[in-house]
Amino acid sequence: MNASYTLKEFIGDVDRITLEAREAARATERIAPLLRRLLQNPGEVPPELRKRGPGRQGRYMLHRAPNFNITTVVWGPGDGAPPHNHETWGLIGVVENEIQETRFRRLDDRAAPERAVLEVKEVLRNGAGAVSVLIPPDDEIHAMKNVTDRNTVEIHVYGRDLVNLPRIRFDPEKQTTGTFSTPKYDNC
Repeated sequence: MNASYTLKEFIGDVDRITLEAREAARATERIAPLLRRLLQNPGEVPPELRKRGPGRQGRYMLHRAPNFNITTVVWGPGDGAPPHNHETWGLIGVVENEIQETRFRRLDDRAAPERAVLEVKEVLRNGAGAVSVLIPPDDEIHAMKNVTDRNTVEIHVYGRDLVNLPRIRFDPEKQTTGTFSTPKYDNC
């Protein structure tokens, strides 16, 4: 296997795959091994895109295309995101350090938009090289938390741009939901 697989090559491969495989499960199945391959070359994420953002995680656009985008997210120690959905397929690969990911299963019938019953499906400690796959609507709800004392750097690949996309944030204890959208990236 070629350890020098580059971000440019990855972008070309994802572009081709997203044109050929419109179904989320098929696209993620084909992209996941390529993301694992890219993670073997962590230098493809430049140093300036490995920094925590001002007062929150760093979020940087690596590539924006009509059928997908690729970003990097930097979680500082203690940074996290409560349970949320994505409204698109996604893959998250850990470049450096590790992240705690809690995956949820939604148990309610989704009839009341402001209510949701979730159960924890699994709690993972994803280390460098790990890839997590998100496929809506049944397997895309998760929470993230950097429980270490170092920054965690990830590459995220989504089937659409999350900026200003209305999504759902969940409160499992209260069994309520709220909407939110991702703000713009730190570098664009």
